[in-house]
Amino acid sequence: MRHFFQNLNATVKEMWLGIGIWGVLCELAMIWFVEDRANCSLGILVGCLLAMAGIWHMWKVLDRALDLGDGAQKYLTARSWMRYGVFVVIFGVLMVTEWANPLTAFLGLMGMKTAAYMQPAVHKFIEKRR
Repeated sequence: MRHFFQNLNATVKEMWLGIGIWGVLCELAMIWFVEDRANCSLGILVGCLLAMAGIWHMWKVLDRALDLGDGAQKYLTARSWMRYGVFVVIFGVLMVTEWANPLTAFLGLMGMKTAAYMQPAVHKFIEKRR
């Protein structure tokens, strides 16, 4: 596990930190506005984990595509559709089983977007701390 984190790109780590911050903010906001806190909290957790997996997958796909040359566009397109397909299947399972709230899971997944916007600030904060 230690080897995994050592080889992880710094931007991916910063994005994961942004997703974590987003998840905490969503959890704090949920305390006041939601009655079914456990189901919604689980949804946010599932969404944030999906966002983290999505960021990692994008990094791996882009890293591989840079070595492909002419086939890179086709590879990127296929892998993106695969990633979104996995998201759709997981959300379908959440809707059918009601194991976690799919709306809050989507909110957690949007952590991927907020982390992308927050990444420059997170990077600047980390660099100042060094």
